[in-house]
Formats: sequence, structure tokens, C-alpha cells
Amino acid sequence: MMIYNHMKSKANIFLLLLMLFSIGVNAQDRKVSGVVTDSQTGEAIRGVLVSVKGSSTNTLTDDNGRYTLSGLSNDAVLSFTFLGMTTVEASVAGKSAINVTMERLALDLDEVVVIGYGTQSKRDVTGSIVSVSGEDMGTSPGGTIVSALQGKVPGMQIITNSGEPGAGATIQIRGASSISGGNEPLYIVDGVPIDGSNITALNDAATFSPLASIDPNDIESIEVLKDAASGAIYGSRAANGVVIITTKGGNKFENVKPRITLSHTSSSVQPGRKMDVMNAGQFREAYVDARTNNGSTINADWIDNPHHPYYNNTTDWQDILFRSAYQHNSNLGIRGSSETFSYGISLGYRDLKPTIVHTDYGQMNARGNFSYRITKNISAETRVSYSNIDYTRILSSSGSYYSALRAALFTNPVFTPYDPLTGELMDWLGKREQRNPLAVAEKVPATFDRNMTTLSQNVTAELLKGLKFKTSVYATVSKFEQSYYQPKTFSNSTPRRDDGRYQQRTSNHFVNENTLSYNRLLKKHRISAVLGQSIEKWSTDGIQHYGEDFVDPNVTPIQGAARMTRVEQTISKRAMLSFFGRVNYSYAGRYLASFTMRRDGSSRFGADRRYGNFPAATLGWRFSDESFMDFSDNILDNGMIRGSFGITGNQVAPNYAWQGEFNPAASRYDGNVAILHDAMMNNRLGWETTTQYNVGLDLSMFKKRVSFTADIYKKQSEDLLFSFPLNGYTGFNSITRNYGSIENRGLELLLETVNLNKAVRWETGVNFSLNRNKVTALPEGEDILIGDFSLGRIGEPAGVFFAHRALGVYANDTDNVYYAPDGAVGQYTRGSATGEVFKGGDMIWDDIDGNGIIDDNDRVIIGNPHPKFIGGLNNSLAYKNISLKFSLYWSYGNQIMNTLRRRRNQMLTAGNLGQDALQRWRKQGDVTDFPMLRYQDLMGNFRTSSFTMEDGSFVRLKEIVLGYTVPAKYLKRFFLNSLGVYVSGTNLLTWSSYSGFDPEVNTSTNPFISGADNGSLPQSRSYNFGITAQF
Repeated sequence: MMIYNHMKSKANIFLLLLMLFSIGVNAQDRKVSGVVTDSQTGEAIRGVLVSVKGSSTNTLTDDNGRYTLSGLSNDAVLSFTFLGMTTVEASVAGKSAINVTMERLALDLDEVVVIGYGTQSKRDVTGSIVSVSGEDMGTSPGGTIVSALQGKVPGMQIITNSGEPGAGATIQIRGASSISGGNEPLYIVDGVPIDGSNITALNDAATFSPLASIDPNDIESIEVLKDAASGAIYGSRAANGVVIITTKGGNKFENVKPRITLSHTSSSVQPGRKMDVMNAGQFREAYVDARTNNGSTINADWIDNPHHPYYNNTTDWQDILFRSAYQHNSNLGIRGSSETFSYGISLGYRDLKPTIVHTDYGQMNARGNFSYRITKNISAETRVSYSNIDYTRILSSSGSYYSALRAALFTNPVFTPYDPLTGELMDWLGKREQRNPLAVAEKVPATFDRNMTTLSQNVTAELLKGLKFKTSVYATVSKFEQSYYQPKTFSNSTPRRDDGRYQQRTSNHFVNENTLSYNRLLKKHRISAVLGQSIEKWSTDGIQHYGEDFVDPNVTPIQGAARMTRVEQTISKRAMLSFFGRVNYSYAGRYLASFTMRRDGSSRFGADRRYGNFPAATLGWRFSDESFMDFSDNILDNGMIRGSFGITGNQVAPNYAWQGEFNPAASRYDGNVAILHDAMMNNRLGWETTTQYNVGLDLSMFKKRVSFTADIYKKQSEDLLFSFPLNGYTGFNSITRNYGSIENRGLELLLETVNLNKAVRWETGVNFSLNRNKVTALPEGEDILIGDFSLGRIGEPAGVFFAHRALGVYANDTDNVYYAPDGAVGQYTRGSATGEVFKGGDMIWDDIDGNGIIDDNDRVIIGNPHPKFIGGLNNSLAYKNISLKFSLYWSYGNQIMNTLRRRRNQMLTAGNLGQDALQRWRKQGDVTDFPMLRYQDLMGNFRTSSFTMEDGSFVRLKEIVLGYTVPAKYLKRFFLNSLGVYVSGTNLLTWSSYSGFDPEVNTSTNPFISGADNGSLPQSRSYNFGITAQF
């Protein structure tokens, strides 16, 4: 670094003159040596910087914590510094041996946080930013960056959408801000913005996280920028918050020997909870009831024929489909540095077998981070990464018709997967009644393959003291392929045909950024500023093939299809031009201010609104430094009040929405594909904008043993993106417009304490967040219903559940009595005045309009998918070489629409039922809350309603880790610097009343729909053993 070298050269000249002056007066040839140890463990500390105050003389402790310095004067003062430890000073005063014991700092001590285009002292941050260390990324081989953040960041709600490896997640920072524009935060990985949208699986509702390609072992730190003032430097993409991920590199330009770190984790992975379903005897009785109540003929000899091969059989299809599995994660890292070069290289492989048969998942990661000092004033940095994911999966979402998981939950328990006479695996069960779940898993494969390469290069030149110019180039190439094949034996079409699909998409992302930064301390005034320009370009080229009649069922690539039924190609491009700047000012560390402005221009929007301005400002007052607070010096270490205001944007919109779209018609014209001008052009299409206000309080007390942070915010999102249907006479189907707004208000609390800090060290962190969401404007002020039950209504939370309210079950036919407003007495009917009359055993519905007819007009708001509050508890204990960590995460007050339960009880086929159906109404006079079973559910008793809605509150033991660090004295003979082992468990316990697989669920890909459960693969429990060795 230029300043450091400049000061170093001056110090060297001064030292030389001083030595010449003092010859014969005071010889400076004293030699001092010693050992530096950890006060808590007693172990030697390697890499401690030992320096002479006022001099450039320094050294680092070796593997045994030893150091030696020579040429010292009697009045020299030694300074011992190490990250995470308190700095120690010791006077030479004639000593030849100085041994030092260093104490760990009271709390998390990443004193510098990444704030976007720069760093800032954690103590001086005036926005709402939470930093998470890479050491907190979890221990499970199948863990992801997203799941590791769960319960650690106040205001950040994370729902893992399924238990598949690399599964996508629904992430909201301070509530939902958009109805159709997406609610995912912006991700910045080593300075590179990446698309945060989940990848949707082919022919399935499953999603995959864009962060799955990053090995958690490579993470140095993660910063979550929650308020608009912190995120405004990213302008039009920061409305939903920003997550900045920094990967590990070498120590910049310090003489540090190469360190080799080898880590490996092996896990036994168990399926999550199973659904409570009926056995064969229970199902026979329920099936007879349902058919009888429907008035239909029972044509199934497995019901009452004791000689039928299935009669005495009970199959647990979940046991057939689920399995225990073993997962492994290995990572090799090499890091080191010199005065002119530093490097961090890692190579990792993850073998993550899912807990469902006939699936496999492999992932390879490679990363290299390199820094160079070219001259005294010029340095450069190169970062390159590669990731490959190879996943053989089955269609796991119950929303898919060919899902093996759906089949396992709906299949008659009387049947067996193998023919009782031949022993062969059957494709169909019974009289082609149901698909065999095991055969579907084996014979309907789906593949997912993703390759991602990222390269970044930057050069930094110090032009003047404190003034730096940096130019950066980033390039990302991502390619993924998906395939799906269904043999004709599973087909219901006439004639039967096998069906195959193949999708390939290549995405390119190029970024060029140029920044000027200035950072100076002028007496009590500290000024840091950045001014920059950015150009980004994206291009996507995708193709999807649909084929039929494969030549050989054992050769299923799409090239084997005898007939291509459809080929679709999508080519898309977009670009963005940006200018941005920020100024941070601090006076005496007591009064702080920050001002940010970004101007973005995006090709996604119309010419009239292509450019947008996104300003922000913050103020901070460190009242603890005021003279009137001197009385609290022994109690209060730091106290600051901060406030912020900012405007950010959301530009998650189709690339060509403003221009109008041409799409293939559903039918052909004269044998040819017709192209229609489907969507109307809109030059006024622009950003969604979010204005946010934040007030916060930071306290640190009792020598940093207690830290408390509180934030109150208001977030208003306006100009929401909507696709409006148009009347046919316009010649268009729709137009995309800006209209509508959503408001979020909330409170976030974070308390961190060091409960014990002697022989036993015990740290606790607990956080609490509540958010209140409300729709404040909609097009024409009218309700918007998305999907079957998610409603947008002014004054209500976004996506509330809108359905019928169930009041109970008629015990008798005579209980159905309707009293009309005119005094007439009748009975409630279904659908119309002449519709079917509800009888004993049918559901009692709330007749909202009071007309005696139960129809769509009787739907009301019955539930809210958004929790009243969320939180997390994290504990860490250490005694000498033993450590124990555990973390809890909870969500309270939200509802889940159990769509899977509704579909199962409708009995559209002879599918199995849940144990709750044992409480069903069976005869006149029965008092129960569970209605009668009726084949095909002709009276709609199991329609979407409050009956199929459940409480989604839960508390989950996310992880517990017991670790042991082997004392250094046992490692020397093995050339080891450190060796640690641990055992851990992930998702061991969940406390919840929810009857589905997992209360942490969202199976919808629509950003507006949350709390929907169609039965995706549940999260698994894992029991892990890991070892980390450093050479």
C-alpha cells in the first residue's frame, strides 16, 4: 500500500540517522524473543504481528508462537496484534525474553464491513447492515449459503423451498415489496452482481438457488444491507436488499508462509418427517365409505376377496421411495502471501445423495483469488471460479403429474410395487388405476446440469495520497441443461407415446466498472468518497426441444426421438448504464453523515422512463463520546443513534415488455405457426421504486460484553409492475404497466452477550423481527386474485388467503336450515338456488352474502402467509480445546395452505388418505370437524378453505456442533499447524403442529404466492462428522 511504503521509507531514514547519532552512546543491539499464547486455550498463536512502535521493524510468530527481534533499544515498546485478539503492548526495559498472553475480544470482531464499492469501520456504519462470518456457514455437506443465514440476520426471512440439494429459497428482507417483480435480494459475489432469481426445473415446480454454485467453505464473510441508504449505491436493483458475499483470499502483501487447509465432512442423512397415512385396512373401509356416499359402484376385488394377492398386503409407499443416504464434502485450500503477491486457491467436491431413490448429486468447485503489487502505487487483483453441478433427479414436486413423491402420497396402500406373480416392477397398479411410485422414480428420469465460470480482473492505482483509481472487468458464463423423459408405458394418450424434453440455456454477463475513491483523515475530519461508472450487458440464448416416439427406450437423449413435436428458441439481451457516488464524513468519530446517489439506465424500460435516480442519506450521532456521558465510561463503550432515508428500485421485468411482444399462437393457420402481436407497447414502463426510512440505536457495554442493536423502519414500494389484460377489440391480450403500492413497517432487535469469559467462554446472540405488510394501492382499486387463493386487496397484507370459511360439519340432514331475510325457511345449497342440498356429513360453510347459496361470492380473507414475527437464537461455548455451538430458528403467526391435504381428501382417484380422515363423519348424528368422504368430492367439502389451512408456526433446532481442537504439542511430528474435529447435527428437531412434511415450505414460483404447500421433498436430518487440518 502506498501510504504504508511511504511511511516505511521515512521511518527507515529516520532510524538510520538515529542509529548513527547514537553510536557509542547507547548501543542498539538488544535481542528479545518470546512466545505468544492464547489466554483461553493456552495454545501458541501463529501469525501474530510483533512490531516496534514508531518503527518499521516487525516480525510474525512461527508455528510454535515464537518470535525474535534484534537491534532494539531499552526504551523500545513492542506491539502484538492479531485478528480477533486484544492488542498487547510490552516495554523492553532491559528484558531479553518477553512472553505474551493475548485475550480474545469480547464479541464478533470483524471491525471492517463491506458496504458496496468499499469498506467501512463497523463502528462507523450508519445504515442497517449485518455481517456474518464465514465460520458460521454450517457443517452439513448439503448446507447452502442461504440456509446458513437463517436465524442470524434480523429482518431476513428465509424459507427453503424443498429438501433437494441446491434447492431454491424464498427470501424476503423486510417484507414483500413486489407483486410480480420478484422479492429476491441482489447478490454481489466478490464485486460481481449475479441474478438472484431461482432456476425453475423442467416440467416441475422445483427451484434451484443461484448461490448453489458457491462452496460455503470458500466464504470469508457475508454482509446483508437491509435499509435503502445502505443499498442505494446499487440503485435500481436494491429494493429488496443486498447480500454481499466475499470469498477467501490470501493476506494482502504480508510475508505469510503458504498454509494448506484440508477439510472433509461425512454425513448420514435421514428423510424428514413422513406423512401420517392410512394402512390398507383403514383405507379399504374409507374407500367403501367414499364410493357409497357417492352412489357409485365398487369394482375392486381387493376390497373383500380374501384370496386376492393384495388382500392382506400393506405397503408404506413413503418407505419405498425414501431412503437414508450418505453425503460427503471435501475441500482443499492453499493460501499465502508475500510483500508483492498473495493468493487463495481452493478446490472442493460435494457428493450429496438425496433421501429419495434413484437420484444422485455431484458438485465440483474451484476458485482462485490472486493479488499483485505491480509497483509501489499500482496493484491488481484476479479472481476466477468454476462450478459444475450434475444432478440426476426425479420429479419431486407434488404439483407435477408425474411426480414420484406425489404418487407415493396418493397411492393405494393395498398395492405392491412388484407383480405378486412374476416379481417384475409394474408401471401401473391395479387396473391402470395408479402409477407405481417406484417405477416412476426409476423410469421417469430428469437431469439437471449447470456449469458456471466467473472471471474478474481489476487494477488499482494510487494517484495521490488517499486518492485511488480502480478499473474492473467481470465476465460470467453460465450454462445449464435439463432433460426429462417419460416412457409410453406411463402414457394415457391414444395412441400411447413416450415423451421427452430437453432444455439448454447459456447466459453471459459482462461488467465494466471504473471508480475514483478518496480516503483521508485530516485532524478530526475523516472523509471517504467514491465516484463511479458501470456498464453491464446480459445475453441469454436458450432452446427447448419436445420429442415423441423414441427409437430405443434405453436411449433417451432428445436426439433419439423419431418426431419433434415442438422446438422453442429464446434469445434475449439487455444492458444497463450507471453512474454513482457516495461521500462519508465523520467528525471526531462523533458526528457522522453519508450521502449517496446512483443514476441507472436500463434497456428493460421505455424511452420515457429509462433512467432513474436513487438518492440516499444517513446521519449518525455517537452520544457516548459526548462530555455529558463521562459518567458512563465504565459501563457504556459505544452508543450511537442513526437515521437513514433512501430510494431504491426493482427492475425484475421481462426484457422487452415495454416494446410489446410477439408470441406463437395457440393454433396454426394454413398449416403454419401463426405469430401474434400479443402485448401492447408502453413507452412509460419504468422501475418499481421503494422509499425507506430507518432509525436505529447501537449500544455496546461492559467492555464489549453486551451489544444491542434496534432498528425501526418504514418501506413504501410504488409503481409496481403489472400485466393488465386488455379487451379483444384492442388487438392485444395485455399491456405491462406501473401501478400499485405496498407498505412494510417493522422492528428489528439484536442482542449479543458474552456471558462468561474466563476458563469457559459463553457467547449468546438472539434476534427478533416483526414486519407488518399492507397493500396500499392497486389498479382501479380492485382486488387481484393470483392463483386459487392469494389475494391482493388494499389495506390487507399481500397474498392473504382468500377462500371459504368452514364452520363445522352437519351432524344430521335436518341440521341444514337456512333462514332467508324475508322470513322464509329453506336449506343451504351448493352453487345455485337449485343446486344440491347439503346433508349430514357435509361441511357447514359461512354464507357471507346471506342468500343461502354457497358459491364464490362467499369467499373471504381467512389467513395470512406472513409471520407475525421471526427470530433466532445462537449460542457458542468453549472450554480450553472443546467447543459447543447450537442455533435455533423460529417463525410465529403465519398460516399455510395445505393444498396437498385438499387434493388427497377429494379422492379424485383411489388414492390413500391421511390418518386425520379416521375422524370423518360416517353416520347421522356423528359430531366431528372432518366431513364425510365422497368419491370425487361432488359437494366440494374439500375445496380450498379454512379447513385446509393450518398454523405454520414452528421452532427448529437448526444445528448443534461439538468440536475439539487437538493441542499443538501433539501435532509437530505430523507437520500439522492445527487439527480440529467435530460432530454435528442439522435439522434435528422441529416443534410444530403442522400436519404436512415441513412447516418451512413454499412450493409456488410466483413471488406473490407464499405459504402454499403442494408437497415438495422435505428437508432432511443429517448427522455429520468433520475434520479440518492445516499444514
